[in-house]
Amino acid sequence: MKKTTALWTLSTLVCLTTGAAAAGVASRSGRSADLTLVNRTDAPAQAAAAAGPQWKSREEYDAFNAMATEKDPNKKISLAEAFLQKYATSDFKDQAYLVEMQTYQQTNQMDKALDAGRKALQANPDNLPALRFLSFTFPFLYKPDQADATSALSRADSDAHHGLEVLQKLQKPAGATDEQFQTAVKDFRSVFNSCIGFVALQKKDYANAITALKAATDDNPSGWYGIYWMGLAYLYSTPHDYDHAVWYGARAVDLAKAGKDPNADAWEKYLKQTYVGYHGNDTGLSDIMTQAASSANPPDGFKVAQIEAPKPTGDKMVDAFNTLTFPLKLGGEKAQQQWDGVKGQSIGLGGTVASVEKGTDADVYLVRIAMLDSTKSADGYDIELKDSTQPNVKNLQKGDLVTFQGTADSYTATPNLILTLVGTVTSDLPDKPSTKPKPTVHHTTHKTTSN
Repeated sequence: MKKTTALWTLSTLVCLTTGAAAAGVASRSGRSADLTLVNRTDAPAQAAAAAGPQWKSREEYDAFNAMATEKDPNKKISLAEAFLQKYATSDFKDQAYLVEMQTYQQTNQMDKALDAGRKALQANPDNLPALRFLSFTFPFLYKPDQADATSALSRADSDAHHGLEVLQKLQKPAGATDEQFQTAVKDFRSVFNSCIGFVALQKKDYANAITALKAATDDNPSGWYGIYWMGLAYLYSTPHDYDHAVWYGARAVDLAKAGKDPNADAWEKYLKQTYVGYHGNDTGLSDIMTQAASSANPPDGFKVAQIEAPKPTGDKMVDAFNTLTFPLKLGGEKAQQQWDGVKGQSIGLGGTVASVEKGTDADVYLVRIAMLDSTKSADGYDIELKDSTQPNVKNLQKGDLVTFQGTADSYTATPNLILTLVGTVTSDLPDKPSTKPKPTVHHTTHKTTSN
């Protein structure tokens, strides 16, 4: 029974219009969720293959058609399960799982949607819609501290690479123009390359992250997540590439704001910290953001001027901090020589509390302290004091002036230089929290670390 092509196209249409809305991530993606064109182009090529999928009976055909056209989500799932149970050897088994995948996604049951996508691939490893769905959602659902983080990254990378391989074999179907077909291919290709780049970023393989994310953003110049991840990859590279990091960070912020992405404000704060940490102040950043809004890539010769050596301020604490940390900002051999002399040394300074957070280790509080006016203006901090002996540090408020003593433990150079000390606050601590409302402090979270 050879009623294959028409129904295959219909079923793929039903399943593929899911794409980007998974768990609300479509509104944060910078990609269109309308994959109708892709549905039309992908299905006929698969269905027309020699010795392709065939209906084994009229009853199988009718059961699938009833499932594919059902509007009620619960009934659709029941029909899909019944079809899979009754026709366990069906050539359209993967398509039935796609119907489940889409339906679970539409009803915000992401665990079940992902499981259905995996089962679709078990039935047909070359199923492009399932590969796209899993590759698209992975960066938004992945957590670095999840138990299977390593295997999850490996599987996502494999899925996305295989998606590119399958995509290369895709033939333009009859009735589609070259422009329509290429538009569809670019959409799929950008998703797969974005996932590959995201995985490489988590693995700190910044060179390959940049390569993949550049390919993704070439295909999708308005996809702000890929652009933002590419900026991070440039920032974390060795040596740090602040020119590209700032440009792509600025462009991602502009696109995210236009798309009303909830992460836009946090991204802008991180961008400002990065820029100020390297340049010394925020002068010129607004001009860069204006330029980046209208150009996908920086112009030839674009440079962010590096901070000049700080001049004495007359503030002993600030001048001591600058003398200690400025060489670390320069990177390379000078930074390493300075750190070799600083690490393990006892340091006593004073500054302004930015926040106090509970550490991951028992009884440890992280007292974050701003030393420089530029850091304060960016709502950041320069010192992270790990204090495990003074529980009352939790009573400190943002804006409190403190002195502290600690041993130099580590430092990070991005987005701004932060020196980590293990020690204590040496000024008086409040016995109880202040009655004044504690200001809300927002910290940007990134799914990778810098150094």
